[in-house]
Amino acid sequence: MIYQNLIYPEAFMIASKFGIGQQVRHKLLGYLGVVIDVDPEYSLEKPSLEEISADDSLRTSPWYYVVMEDEDGKPVHTYLAEAQLGYEIFPVHPEQPKLDELSASIKKQLKTPRLRN
Repeated sequence: MIYQNLIYPEAFMIASKFGIGQQVRHKLLGYLGVVIDVDPEYSLEKPSLEEISADDSLRTSPWYYVVMEDEDGKPVHTYLAEAQLGYEIFPVHPEQPKLDELSASIKKQLKTPRLRN
């Protein structure tokens, strides 16, 4: 068989800095958060120029669903660009134990095989 004229769609893998369940810090605000999902690029509604810079590189970089806490310890769900996040170096946060528990729970779920009937 000759396959010269067939065009196969290419599968693209986007490398992301942060994984699901990983604790991160907002670079500007310093808030601790836990990554709960990753998009390979901005996937919400088309952003306005005020919401995102005209530079397409930010829009086409990975975006993260991150859970953070407000001043009262209540969860706040955010959607942040990779450029806004930094690595968290401390594994335990006594001032925010709920985020430590969330991170550990997500990592455990990702490691535990799920049995199907």
